[in-house]
Amino acid sequence: MATASHPPFDASLGNALGASFETYRTNTTAALRLLVGQQQWREQLLKLEQRRIERDREAVEGLLESLRTARDWTDFAVATQSVWRDYLGASTTLWQEGMAAAMQGASTWSESARDFTQQWQEACAGAQAGASKVPGALPMREWMNAFERAMSSAANGAAHPGKAAGTGHAHRASAGGGQHGH
Repeated sequence: MATASHPPFDASLGNALGASFETYRTNTTAALRLLVGQQQWREQLLKLEQRRIERDREAVEGLLESLRTARDWTDFAVATQSVWRDYLGASTTLWQEGMAAAMQGASTWSESARDFTQQWQEACAGAQAGASKVPGALPMREWMNAFERAMSSAANGAAHPGKAAGTGHAHRASAGGGQHGH
């Protein structure tokens, strides 16, 4: 019974394909890092929301206790002032923590975007260098130039029928806008 060999990604793909895979790996890593950051941000928001709910519950319980123990409206007013002071103090603290979390999230996202851009540029440079080492492979810029020349030549041939390389059926197809029905 033969066992299958599983070489590392880069070794099994060769230089050019390995560099392309490296670009893919970089993109996937960046996307997953952004998802992790998003999950951490959600956890922070949920913790802050839980604390807001606790703050509100404590305020309502404090108001109920003030109402239960008050002998008159003056006692109730004094007791509720204490409840409101605690509520506003807790709200200020939560607001400050929320702003700090937002600033930290923006900083983390900025760092992730910078790291992603740097890794992507390195991977693209590696892919281009790897492609230039493979016999017969054209770097992207040369390929695009060749493609543009071919498209320009085809467009010029359609615009100037006398200069077209081919005549007959192929010429009628390009002049008629398509190959079907001519």
